[in-house]
Amino acid sequence: MKRLVALVGGSLFLIGLPLVMIVTGMTPPTVASGFIDSINVRNPTQLGTHAGMLGLWSTWVWGCGSVVIDIVRTWGLRHDQPVSAMSSRYSLLFVIALWSILFASKPSPAAARSVEIEHVVVAEISTQDLVHGRVELAIGSSAVFIAGLLTHVKLLRKRQLQLAPAGSYMPPMSQRAAFTWSEMRHREQPLQTQCLMTAIDALKTSGSCAQLVAVNEHWETRALTEFRDAAQLPFSYVPLGISRNETVLLAIAPSSRFDIVASDIDQAMTAARHLLAVIQLSALAENIDVIVESGSIPDALQLSQDVSQIKSTDGAKFASRGKIRIVVDASTDPFGPEIVVDGNEAVIKICVTSNHPNRMQLDASGWVLLPLGQHVSVFGLTEFETAALVDLIAESAKPVLSDERPVDPLLSDWNVCVRLLGPVDAETRRGVPIGFEKSKSLELLAWLTTHRERPTRIAARTALWEFSVQDATFNNVVSGLRRGLASGSEVEYEVELLPKTFTDHLLIHGSVVTDVEVLNDAVNNVKKSGSRESWFQLHDALGRVRDLPFTGTDYLWPDSEGITSNFILSVITGSVMAAEHALQQGDTGGVFWATGQGLKVLHGHEELVALRMRAYGEVGDRAGVNAEWASYERSLLHDSWSGGSPSPRIVELKRELIG
Repeated sequence: MKRLVALVGGSLFLIGLPLVMIVTGMTPPTVASGFIDSINVRNPTQLGTHAGMLGLWSTWVWGCGSVVIDIVRTWGLRHDQPVSAMSSRYSLLFVIALWSILFASKPSPAAARSVEIEHVVVAEISTQDLVHGRVELAIGSSAVFIAGLLTHVKLLRKRQLQLAPAGSYMPPMSQRAAFTWSEMRHREQPLQTQCLMTAIDALKTSGSCAQLVAVNEHWETRALTEFRDAAQLPFSYVPLGISRNETVLLAIAPSSRFDIVASDIDQAMTAARHLLAVIQLSALAENIDVIVESGSIPDALQLSQDVSQIKSTDGAKFASRGKIRIVVDASTDPFGPEIVVDGNEAVIKICVTSNHPNRMQLDASGWVLLPLGQHVSVFGLTEFETAALVDLIAESAKPVLSDERPVDPLLSDWNVCVRLLGPVDAETRRGVPIGFEKSKSLELLAWLTTHRERPTRIAARTALWEFSVQDATFNNVVSGLRRGLASGSEVEYEVELLPKTFTDHLLIHGSVVTDVEVLNDAVNNVKKSGSRESWFQLHDALGRVRDLPFTGTDYLWPDSEGITSNFILSVITGSVMAAEHALQQGDTGGVFWATGQGLKVLHGHEELVALRMRAYGEVGDRAGVNAEWASYERSLLHDSWSGGSPSPRIVELKRELIG
């Protein structure tokens, strides 16, 4: 049916269109002459008509040229392409349809045999490369890895924020790191990472002794193989790949060993890098040492520890803690030295030959799980992907800088406030909510007010949508935003809050502000004058803090651009300034209120915790100091994956206040 439509449509276009034009007297010379005459007499109606006719003839010439080019290509490559190959390009679709009718439908036994052979070859390549997983799956297919990476990046950034002093600024990620982060976020929801992580957590708590586990599409688990010793409870479960539409997990347990075998050691390392990366991320949560033996394999995410360094610094701790050891053996000698597995360690061996019963081996048909003999499409991690991920982690761990950016003063008579410090909404200066027909209109408003220096349509569409959208869709969102702002305007004079432009720019009026801009303006006024009025203004701005920035939204652009982090730092700066001023005035209630506003956006911030402890100490409340210390310790325990430990400054302050 597709070929028939293409053949009929193409014939009507190539033959019918010029016939109709010639019969009606609209030949190319006539149309060109009429176009020139309409320009001379300045007749807009005739000019438009003849311009349309010229456009039709130009389209026909372009279509004929495309068909001729595709005919040459198709007939020139007819021995290399199967007849059934169909393209999405219309001209090539027409040519292939014509080819199949003129040639493929002829009763030629030789041609029939040739086509059959070609189909067999294509099916064989597809089976080997895709079904049996000879080509490793990209990291975007691994739900566990994506969940672990995003969590680790989040904790790294949170740790930097917790240590940041007032008046700090978080520099944005590099473009490469921001792209990698956005790509991981895009993949997270379709893979339903949370469901798979819940299934893994259930395995850990169930005390299962399965070594290989399959998780189906309903997140139900079943054991493929089990450990011989039932007492070997796993350190963690890491994904190997996909087999029969199920995710295959490997249990990493004490006294266990698993081999990754390929005749080409580079292919084995590609599969092993993903496994190592997931192990490194999960080991941070499980308090396990990951040992990558020196010179054996590039450290996947540069999170592992060197075995010699650990033994020399803390031998007792090294001997007692659980370990996962990664070993590479590129030797083809089957009688090489045997690996000894200690009782508190698991070993992953990457090698070119192995007779170990528990292994994943690459043969002519793809990767195979042994001793099951089951094929699996493995998750891989190339060196290029590894470099991008290492760059993302390094960018996420960058320390904050002193904020020297100038603050533009707000209009004193601002009209609309976009509230970003909490659930995103908008209200008038009097506190009347402003409604929008579409949620995308509200997101566009949030984007425009946070990108005043480059508010272009192209940038907005790229940020708000993960895919290309029609112009009409974007225009409807813009129109909905204009209607919402117009309905909420309280000014007596006529003003366009989002003026219409005939360029790529979308300019938001200066009377539309955000609660973050109100807060930054208040902080700036306190620094300049320190008047009583400026302190009242700061308290009013802090009162607008409700929760974490962008709470309840799934916007991707604030995090990748560092906007969320800098909003948090703005709140911390204002809270610290207000709390220190209240402490100087002997207003302990003001200290707790101001620090409480800051802790709404960042639990466990050390400077805020110190101010609260000092406020309790000023009134001699030792129980209050202990309560704040206990709350601080709980926040560190919650963030144990980040490697957080009590700050020496907080420890010293506790000793100073209660001994």
